[in-house]
Amino acid sequence: MSSGDNSQQRRLGTRVRAQIPVRITSVDPADNFSQTCHTLMVNPQGCGIRFPRALPEGLQLRIEDLPGRGITAARVACNRPLEEGSKFWIVGIALESPGNLWCMAPVPTDWGTYTAPPKFFPMSVKYIGEDSVIRKVRVIEA
Repeated sequence: MSSGDNSQQRRLGTRVRAQIPVRITSVDPADNFSQTCHTLMVNPQGCGIRFPRALPEGLQLRIEDLPGRGITAARVACNRPLEEGSKFWIVGIALESPGNLWCMAPVPTDWGTYTAPPKFFPMSVKYIGEDSVIRKVRVIEA
């Protein structure tokens, strides 16, 4: 945003300080890593994590070991040095699907529709909606 621009950049959900252990895994074979770290701040759109190096902006990630044993897709949004001379970085991560994946309660009022903790599904299962009805159950015996 330029200094001559008088418009305010609106954050989509107040950031809440929270140290939540998560596992960050790259889904890019060219930058292959998986590391446990902690969030520093969270909101429905993403989080900031403490990480030992800067990560390429746009790098596709998987966040695992979320509260409630959830997994979600995300991407690197930005990097900032933790403090001058520090060997750590704050890496901003944007969630592919916003929500209260952090299972925080209570949450700021501007989290709006994202106040309820999610119902997690494995990434391999497609969510078919709340109004879906199971019409027939088939049991397969081994």
